[in-house]
Amino acid sequence: MKLIPGNKDGLGYTAGMTDDQLYLLDTQHGTAQAVFDFGSVAKEGWPQLMRMTSDGKQLFISLNTAGKVVMLDTTKPSQPRLVKVLDLGEKSGPHYIALTKDEKRLVISDYFLNEDEFGKVHAEGDHKIHVARVTRNDLELDTRFQLDLNKAVGTGPARPHGVAFK
Repeated sequence: MKLIPGNKDGLGYTAGMTDDQLYLLDTQHGTAQAVFDFGSVAKEGWPQLMRMTSDGKQLFISLNTAGKVVMLDTTKPSQPRLVKVLDLGEKSGPHYIALTKDEKRLVISDYFLNEDEFGKVHAEGDHKIHVARVTRNDLELDTRFQLDLNKAVGTGPARPHGVAFK
């Protein structure tokens, strides 16, 4: 769940991971209303984590099983507008996303969880970290930054669940 910064009505968003809907939450009235269908972007996208700019006008959501990150214009909270779908490739599995402090870059890690032979969850991803440039009207992969944790760690593939940076 993500509250819209500075929204006087206490509105926020949450993503329905199993129904591929984005819901607008009205915290004052205790209601939720579907306002965007991720099925229009990818079948069974499995929306995961969300990040929003500090002005509340841009929302980014990772679609884990679809290998995509969605950028929405949330200037009108009840009518989010699709700005960009960033495709990270088949089996990429974007999960964790974070905006840099200046909000000019979105950092994405491609791994959710793999319980190996003993579990039921196998959302492996491709073990890469991506960086995308953010503007008001675009989200573009920065090809100068390429970190493949299948090769970067000598003991074998690392599973980058989250990121931290300055």
